[in-house]
Amino acid sequence: MPETTVTTSPMPAPGDPESSSRALGARIRALRKSRGMTLTQAATEAELSHSFLSQVERGVERLSMASLFRIARALGTTQQALLTEDAGERPSGGFHIFRGEGDSPVDAGTGPVTILAQQHARFVPMIFSGSFTDATWWQHDEEEFIFVLEGEVIVVIDEDEISLSAGDSTYYEGGVRHKWRTPEGATCRVLVVKEQQHSS
Repeated sequence: MPETTVTTSPMPAPGDPESSSRALGARIRALRKSRGMTLTQAATEAELSHSFLSQVERGVERLSMASLFRIARALGTTQQALLTEDAGERPSGGFHIFRGEGDSPVDAGTGPVTILAQQHARFVPMIFSGSFTDATWWQHDEEEFIFVLEGEVIVVIDEDEISLSAGDSTYYEGGVRHKWRTPEGATCRVLVVKEQQHSS
């Protein structure tokens, strides 16, 4: 019987909220340099200030998901690829254990986004907490699944607007334009599972 490989990722120590931000900043800086882009070029492409991107790369500034999306697009990658470490070749039969004491390097505007997979996987589960506005339309190649853990979320998919309560879920394919919000004054906890795109 073949051995099963247990793959674990070092998580930030409790009380060290900057370590996740430093790791994310280091991945952004390494990818930017591998693309041959200067800090100014990358910041311009991402529609961010040079000074802000510099702080992000040094791990002293926490990113919103919207800003991370713009940085990922400027660098020719995805949010989840930047949020998860490259573990190299994936062992057959391996699995990953997530330890919940880690701090999030990004937020959703009013609350943290907890990344539940720290290595490149075929999908990336995340927990969004807080209240949200629907100012930003999202459209990406990855497929996405949403499950409401607590509260209520209003999901807008093209022209359709659907209210989801705790226990409800929705799934949409890549390329579908969407956004979501919480009712005024309300908060929620939502499990979002995004497909991870892998280069061939």
